[in-house]
Amino acid sequence: MKLRTAKSKTADLFAAAPERRPAAPPAAPPLRPAPLEPLAPPAAPRLGRPHSKQLWYAAVFPELTAVEQSAEILQRLCKHAQTFTSFVSIEPPDALLLEIRGSVKLFGSLETLHADIDACWGRLALRTQSATAPSTLAALWLARAAKRPSDPPIRVDDLVALPGHLAKLPLACTAWDIEWLQTLRAMGVTSVGELLRLPRAGLARRLSPALVQDLDIALARQPAPRRTFVPHERFRERCDFEMEIEQIAYLEKALEPLIERCARFLRQRQAGVQTLQLRLTHREGPATRVRVGLASITSERRRLADVLCQKLSRLELKAPVRGMELLSGSLRGLSASSLDVFAGLTGSGSRDSAPQLVERLRARLGEEAVYGVRLIPEHRPEAAWRRVHEFGARIADGGMMDTGMMDTGMMDTGMPRPVWLLDEPLPVLKPEILQGPERIESGWWDGKGVARDYYVARESHGSKLWVFQERQSKRWYLHGVFA
Repeated sequence: MKLRTAKSKTADLFAAAPERRPAAPPAAPPLRPAPLEPLAPPAAPRLGRPHSKQLWYAAVFPELTAVEQSAEILQRLCKHAQTFTSFVSIEPPDALLLEIRGSVKLFGSLETLHADIDACWGRLALRTQSATAPSTLAALWLARAAKRPSDPPIRVDDLVALPGHLAKLPLACTAWDIEWLQTLRAMGVTSVGELLRLPRAGLARRLSPALVQDLDIALARQPAPRRTFVPHERFRERCDFEMEIEQIAYLEKALEPLIERCARFLRQRQAGVQTLQLRLTHREGPATRVRVGLASITSERRRLADVLCQKLSRLELKAPVRGMELLSGSLRGLSASSLDVFAGLTGSGSRDSAPQLVERLRARLGEEAVYGVRLIPEHRPEAAWRRVHEFGARIADGGMMDTGMMDTGMMDTGMPRPVWLLDEPLPVLKPEILQGPERIESGWWDGKGVARDYYVARESHGSKLWVFQERQSKRWYLHGVFA
């Protein structure tokens, strides 16, 4: 009698799957000739569906093309454009792009919004060419293609109608590289529509893949992120008084909270300022403005308070003050120089002692009364220096620390040079010569050439003078005095 073995109902998870042999094919029917069918055309490349939900307004300012300060002007125009939308982008050198999809409902309709933006440029007396389209490049191309400013602006809000509007545009409105345009013109292509009919692979190979990418961006087949304009951040805070203030001492006391909040504002952003403006309002008449310039960039409350109080101490109030407003200049990054840990213990003073002194002198004597002297590599003494009003220490091109002060040892000529030079040389009689001569003959290339022999001389009272004798006229002149 044969034994039966029980098969386990638990399957082995790691066992290999049994091989299955294909079943034998059924008997083939008798062959019959199949009817001929036309070959299907090759599949078109998958470009992606138009997916843009944005709406772009482009403004082209033709007059800015030849202006050197076009970048600064466009930044100012961005502030006007931000009254219509929060997303404004600059297209150098003469255009702005505004994303206005979210602002259409706010202004009622696209026509109203477009007209209001154009009216803004009209109030600024700017000649503008504008257009609206679902993509950035399409809006720019349509705006540049405007023939006359009096023509109505083109507004395209439908993605389906966008290729038809772009096909009519000349290639010059794309602002592409001149070599691309010349190559396309030699091929007989003069419009965007004719360009769209050409094979994409051939365009990328013969010209550039960037050209094909621009076409996809213009047709809203490919997104094109842009950098939004961010205005320079400034501190601005106002304080109104319950009672009018007539004394400067009370103004200084009321100014302390504003200075404290300004310093905290700067510390939070790790930035500093170099200019401040205090605006004092009165019941009648224009406001009194107090402008302060700092010798270096700072965010310290003590320095800000010191220079403002120095300015206020010299101010004569023409009327009682009802309120004040503190405004800062543009925020600038602080230098990452290290401080001396033991400066407070040794009493040697901090690195800001010199800028503080300059700020106090300027607050008392005026901005133009205090300046530094910087040397220029020039042999003529009167042209070897210039005035500077920035005292911020920085590394000059030659690797030396440049603080705006004069270094009398820069020119090693073997003869001493005085620090005090006269504005104009004065004619003198031949003095008593102590040392010299030092010959200086230079400046023939700019029409102000000199040929002089300099000497160190002494006058009858014992003062040391710096004199020279002209080589042609043999006349003597006083040019400087030694301390």
